[in-house]
Amino acid sequence: MAIIVNKEEKRKNIALSCRALLLEHGIGELTISQIAKTAGVGKGTIYEYFENKEDIVFEIIRTFIVDHEKRLDEISRAEMPVRDKLFHFFYLLFENETARKHLNIYKEFLAISLMRETKEMLAFSEACREHFSAILSRILESGVRSGELEAQMQAAAAPLMLFATGLVVDSRLSTCHAAQEIDRLLNMIVKESK
Repeated sequence: MAIIVNKEEKRKNIALSCRALLLEHGIGELTISQIAKTAGVGKGTIYEYFENKEDIVFEIIRTFIVDHEKRLDEISRAEMPVRDKLFHFFYLLFENETARKHLNIYKEFLAISLMRETKEMLAFSEACREHFSAILSRILESGVRSGELEAQMQAAAAPLMLFATGLVVDSRLSTCHAAQEIDRLLNMIVKESK
């Protein structure tokens, strides 16, 4: 009897098994041979499920994005002042060593996507931005409802996402201290509690 393989599930399992490998080696140093070995499959099997190395890297990054999105969603729904929610929203990629490894992969992805700008990369970036903007919008709306933010901040998700992207890009500079920059921004937009 033939074994029926769910192609999407197998694809996802290969990607999940290679997450640590990507964090260890980065996009540029990752090879199909390493991926196949780590996933416990042959190189030919990799090409049955993925077109090329970039395709599998996208799939692995998608798993990171899903985890990141879940964490941001938890933050947006948590019982805490909106200032704390916003701080955690912006600081999540900087908060610990694992987060900083994810940040490095994201920066490498950004560099590649800026150089190649394929339709798939642009669509992926747009989808991520939409998901994160929706979460940020919920935080801003809750801040306006609670009186912690001025009413015009309800429409500020897009410029704040640009701040977040700029923070990621500039985080490579020794003069950029993410926590300080986030605090400086929040001091300008969050009302002081009385």
